[in-house]
Amino acid sequence: PGSRMLSSLEEMQRLTEAALAAARGGESGEATRAVDLPSLVEAVCDDLADTGEPVTFSDLKPVRVDGKASELRRALRNLIENAIRYGTKAMVSMQVHGRTVDLVVEDEGPGIPEQSIDQVTKPFVRLEESRNTETGGHGLGLTITRAIAERHGGELVLQNRPEGGLRATLRLPIT
Repeated sequence: PGSRMLSSLEEMQRLTEAALAAARGGESGEATRAVDLPSLVEAVCDDLADTGEPVTFSDLKPVRVDGKASELRRALRNLIENAIRYGTKAMVSMQVHGRTVDLVVEDEGPGIPEQSIDQVTKPFVRLEESRNTETGGHGLGLTITRAIAERHGGELVLQNRPEGGLRATLRLPIT
């Protein structure tokens, strides 16, 4: 019984920490500076690939944005981890449109039901009730990612891919 109680307390602590992080929107307190996006993307992808995760990147453009590198890393990592968890692999790329840059994370999973796309960035919303917190997290990753995007003057856009899977786009203004 003691170990079950300890496990419950640990889970409550994890949930509390996750809720506080979401309330702060993943805010790091770090100073804003010029962030070299291709280096950031490569570093996040390489870190995950080094642990055996199926992540690839391509089409990295030489783009800088004003921002907080640790927050942008966290936002990108959240999107990649979701793609791997729910879509078997993550394919990361960049697209430049005028004064904005899209960091695009695509997967080959089932996508998100259209009626749920607006819901999944809300705190604690998880689409599959059977997911437990060991495998599915707390339903805060997209909430935090959206808050980070908005704090950087950007947005998080989720779309189902016509060929199947999800396209998660972190759209940021170029400095």
